[in-house]
Amino acid sequence: MAPATTKTATPKGKATGAGVKKAGRPAGRKGKARTAMAKMQAYFKENRSKYKSLDFKDQQKKLGEDWKKSSENPKNQA
Repeated sequence: MAPATTKTATPKGKATGAGVKKAGRPAGRKGKARTAMAKMQAYFKENRSKYKSLDFKDQQKKLGEDWKKSSENPKNQA
């Protein structure tokens, strides 16, 4: 293992706002995807007991098929 070296922290200067600005993503898109994913995971957790006899991979397939048809799915509510 390499010996630990001490390094003094140099204070960073205040950001001046100069330079090239990166384009940001649209604000509203991420939140909708996050809530849809949370709803799907909750749905899977609630309904996993229906497919106890199947192994995990097959359970996921069946639950995914059910999710696509479910009224809880935000894509089906529109």
